[in-house]
Amino acid sequence: MTEFAQDTVKPNADNPSAPAVLHWLPAAFLLGVVAVGAVLTVLTPTVRQWPQGKDVVTGEAMLTYEKENLDARVPWRDASVNLWGGLNARLFGEARDGALIGKEGWLFTSEEYQTSADDAAEIQAKLAYIGQVRDELKKDGAQLVVALIPSKARVYADQTNAKVPAQTEGLYQSFRADLQKAGIPAPDLLTAFEDARSKDDQFKDLFFRTDTHWTPTGAQVAAQAIAPVVAELGLDLPGAEYAAQTQMEVSRAGDLTRYVPGDDRTDQVSPVTYERTDEGGGGLFGDEGIAVTLVGTSYSAETKDNVWHFDGALATALGTEVLNMAREGKGPIVPMRDYLTSEERKDNPAQVVVWEIPERFLSIHYR
Repeated sequence: MTEFAQDTVKPNADNPSAPAVLHWLPAAFLLGVVAVGAVLTVLTPTVRQWPQGKDVVTGEAMLTYEKENLDARVPWRDASVNLWGGLNARLFGEARDGALIGKEGWLFTSEEYQTSADDAAEIQAKLAYIGQVRDELKKDGAQLVVALIPSKARVYADQTNAKVPAQTEGLYQSFRADLQKAGIPAPDLLTAFEDARSKDDQFKDLFFRTDTHWTPTGAQVAAQAIAPVVAELGLDLPGAEYAAQTQMEVSRAGDLTRYVPGDDRTDQVSPVTYERTDEGGGGLFGDEGIAVTLVGTSYSAETKDNVWHFDGALATALGTEVLNMAREGKGPIVPMRDYLTSEERKDNPAQVVVWEIPERFLSIHYR
C-alpha cells in the first residue's frame, strides 16, 4: 500500500512550536459539535423517524436510517463539516487526506509526496511498457515522443510546506534519461518550466494554485518545448495555422479545493482557445489526414473544466493539426492501451504520437 512519505512534514497541532491553543482547540470544537448535534438531533423530527419495512437483525434498518435520515436530513451536517474544514485549514494548515496546503493559497495533491517499497519496480515496469508502445507504433511507421510533465510540487517547491521525498528527488530527470537511452525522445519540460518562471512574472503561474493541472500558460510552455523535439524527427507534417484567442478572465475553483471544505479560495484565469485560420483542415474525413496524435490524461483531454486546451497549444506550436485521444480520469496507461486498438489509429495512422505522462503517475499501478 502506498504510504505518506516519512520525510514530509505538515504544520499541525502536534508541532511543539505551535501555539498552546492549537493543542486543545480541536477537542473543544469536536465536543461542542457533538453536544449541539445531540440537541439538534432530538429536536429534528425527520431524524427521529425510523425506517419502516426494513430488517433490524441484518442491519438493513440501521443502514437505511443512517443514509436517509442522518446523512440526508440532518440540517447542520454540511455546515459543521465546512466549518471544521475551514478552521482546520486556517489554524493548522491542514487539508483532508489527499491534499496539502502550501504557502500563499497554493494547494498540492498528496500523490506527489507518496512513496512505497514497490515504487522502483513499478517505475521500471512503466519504462518497459513505454518501450513496448514505441515498438507497436513503429509497425505503422509512427514515432513516439513522451511529454513527461514534472510534478507541481517539484516546479513550485518554494510554495510548499513540505519536501519532495528523497526517494523521488531525482525521479524526473532519471526517468527522462532512461527514456532517451531507450531511443525515445522526451523534451525536458522541467527545465522549460524553471526557465519560464525565472524569466518573467507572466510565467509565475504555470500550474493552478488550487488545482492539479497546468494553466493555459503552462500548456503553452510545454507545447513550445515539445515542438523542436518533434521537428528534429525530420518528418514532413501537413501544415496548419492557428490563432490563439484569450478569453475574459473568470474565477475557477480547482479540483483540490474539495479537500478543504469551507474554504473559498479560487484561481483567476483567462482561458485560451485556438482556431485554425488557414484553408486546410482535413480532419478524420478529409484527404489531408492528421499526422500527430495526442494521447494522455486530463492535462490533455477536452472536458467541460478544461481551460488550458493543450491540444490547441500543441497544434499551434507544431504548425500541424493534432488528433486528441486523451481521456480524463484514467491515468496515462489506459488511454494509450485504448488508442492502440482504436479505429482512429486504424483509419488515421499517425506519423508522431505525443504521449503526455504526468510524473506523479509513474509509480501508480494500472491494470
